[in-house]
Amino acid sequence: MLGGWSTKVGAVRAATRSSYLVVARQKAFVTSSRTVVPLWNVCSTFVTTSSSRAPAFTPPTPSASSSSSSTVQSSTTTSTPPSTSFSGSSSIANNSNNKNNHNVGRTTNVRNKQLPKVPNTLPYLAAFVAAAIASWGGFTIYATNKEKLSSSIFKSVVGQVKNSIEVQQLLSRPSSSSSSSSNAIGGVVVPILKRETWLGGMCRVKGSVNMMQGRVDLCFKITLPDQLGNKNSKQNVATVYFTSIRAHKHSPFEILRFVVVHDSTGESISLLEKGGLSTIDVDSGDIV
Repeated sequence: MLGGWSTKVGAVRAATRSSYLVVARQKAFVTSSRTVVPLWNVCSTFVTTSSSRAPAFTPPTPSASSSSSSTVQSSTTTSTPPSTSFSGSSSIANNSNNKNNHNVGRTTNVRNKQLPKVPNTLPYLAAFVAAAIASWGGFTIYATNKEKLSSSIFKSVVGQVKNSIEVQQLLSRPSSSSSSSSNAIGGVVVPILKRETWLGGMCRVKGSVNMMQGRVDLCFKITLPDQLGNKNSKQNVATVYFTSIRAHKHSPFEILRFVVVHDSTGESISLLEKGGLSTIDVDSGDIV
């Protein structure tokens, strides 16, 4: 009798342990699916699982006195409430089916429209770069030319050219209006610097003036003034060339070339030989 009851107690313990595992799994499933499950479904599943997994128990043959109690106990043990299936997964499936059915009759309008053409900015970029380079080049030419015009050596060379009688005779002719003009000295026209319109009325001076490196190289044009009534003043243009260098820092400058060449006739005059000029004064910048 005691052995039968111990076997029964062990079976009940095993069924209870397995039912706890089933309930834990169902709780995890309910939490992951975020679906509210009725408490009666969980309880009924617990009871059904425990009763189905419990091993079959065959009690010993009872006596006549205990037959009624064993019958009542067996009927109590085997009586189970009506089992119902778990409705969590079915509710999720029903929701997904409802969504699919809701999207069945919907139509999607697709419009094929061409993308707008991107404008070609390469010509504008090229024009901007060209304008920037041209502006920078013009500014550089203007600044360097202005610097050479304001140098003391250039002013000294221009003074020597204007005061030279040979240069005046090379460019000018006797004029009847020479007495009424301030640019005429003794019937000979004094030349002036040829002005360039694209430089804002300044004379274009080529070459370089670098006293620190010991090199001076100038080239500019002279012409007759238009106020004297000379119709051929544009043709009477001459070019002045002046070059001077020094061997080292402490040596004096040596004038190598000081020539005036008429552009139309090609006739030239050397002021270096006729003027007796030989060097440049570094302090004042005058030709001596």
